[in-house]
Amino acid sequence: MAINNYIVAIEIGSSKISGAVGLQTYSGIKILAYANESVSSFVSKGVVRNVDETGKSLNSLINRLESSLDENVTIDKAYVAFGGLSMHTRRSSVVSEFSEYTKITQDIIDKMSLENDRLFSVPAGYQRVQVLPLECRLNGDSSLSPMGTPTRRIECNYQNILLREQYMKQLEESFAISKIKIVDSFNAIILEAGILLSDEERSSGAALVNIGAETTTVAIYSGKLLRKLAVIPLGSNNVTRDLCAEQIPYKEAEQMKIFKGYHSTDDDNSAIATELVDQIIAARMSEILLNVKHQIEEAETKVTNILFTGGGSKLKNIDSLIEECLPNFKIKMADEEPYSYICDDKLSLAKGAITPTLYGLLENGKENCCNEAVSPAPPQYQSDLFGPIETPAAPAPEEEPEKPAEKPKEAEKEPIKEPVKPPKKKTSKLKLPNWFTEFIDNATNDEEDQVTDRD
Repeated sequence: MAINNYIVAIEIGSSKISGAVGLQTYSGIKILAYANESVSSFVSKGVVRNVDETGKSLNSLINRLESSLDENVTIDKAYVAFGGLSMHTRRSSVVSEFSEYTKITQDIIDKMSLENDRLFSVPAGYQRVQVLPLECRLNGDSSLSPMGTPTRRIECNYQNILLREQYMKQLEESFAISKIKIVDSFNAIILEAGILLSDEERSSGAALVNIGAETTTVAIYSGKLLRKLAVIPLGSNNVTRDLCAEQIPYKEAEQMKIFKGYHSTDDDNSAIATELVDQIIAARMSEILLNVKHQIEEAETKVTNILFTGGGSKLKNIDSLIEECLPNFKIKMADEEPYSYICDDKLSLAKGAITPTLYGLLENGKENCCNEAVSPAPPQYQSDLFGPIETPAAPAPEEEPEKPAEKPKEAEKEPIKEPVKPPKKKTSKLKLPNWFTEFIDNATNDEEDQVTDRD
């Protein structure tokens, strides 16, 4: 039985797999271990392409996490966050009519949800990974909480999140290779939205845009509900590849993208002119931002705020380009860590290592993910009480009867009962008259003779 409730969180990204182990304490989340593994060669656009290699990376990740934990703690399960190409939303609705006014109960809502599961037509090759309720419409009005309202007709709307079925199978197979059970899986962008967007922003209309390495994910909220989710197959790595097209090695192009950035004022001796770097970054990032704008317009809902997160949103001076491409929105860049956690004393974390997605998994996890073996009592402690473990059973009790200690003790007790003469000698030390001493000796000798005769 586990002593602690360890939560293991694993985030599948396009460039790396990240993992963390934490405890939920009264003071907040305590991070006990963190590690990441590069998977850019066999995970593309958030999708597992090579199952075996991904499984090996998961094994390596788990071993590194366990090395930061106590020796008796092993990882058996994990909470997983996924995303990736092909993920999108589709709306559906279910209508119930009654012969007379009927008060809406939770039982009616639950039956309509089951009806949506039955009636919704999942496109071929796709899997429904999550269903989120939207407003219900009854008596001509929309309501988020229809329970208790009498009506003759109710229409419940739902947001169905879809992902290619094969992608989920490949992800599950990778975890099967690593022998780690998936306790539950979460949509990465929805976890992020729950942490980065305030209730007021989700109510008034906001979009969360995560510019990753290979993809850009857009989640649009209004009235506190998810209205649209889409994945654009472009990310910051496209900028790196565009720079490589100018005969620049990949590593150098990546460094140039990060440190030189957009509208850089640095005057260095790089292999490519600053003006050309600006043009390349502006062209590719503008393409991504215009696609974001198109997704917002298709949502047919009012959006006033856009919050940017992800590695691509941290490029140097990129905020000025975003404002140029999206002039009619209030732009905000996500903080590095808009949440707090406690870090174990022996663990050193880089800034931004615990992403909003990892933090969301650690916060939402409920089931213990580790096996904490109870160590047996130390051998020294056992040998002190019961004797050495490897020796024959109960040697001490067998030796005790063989000890001839009791009879000698009884023999010693007999002379103790006859200390007659020694006391007389002691009394003789007193300076008594000779006649008194002779009288006592004669009296004693007579008694001994009498006793002997009787015997």
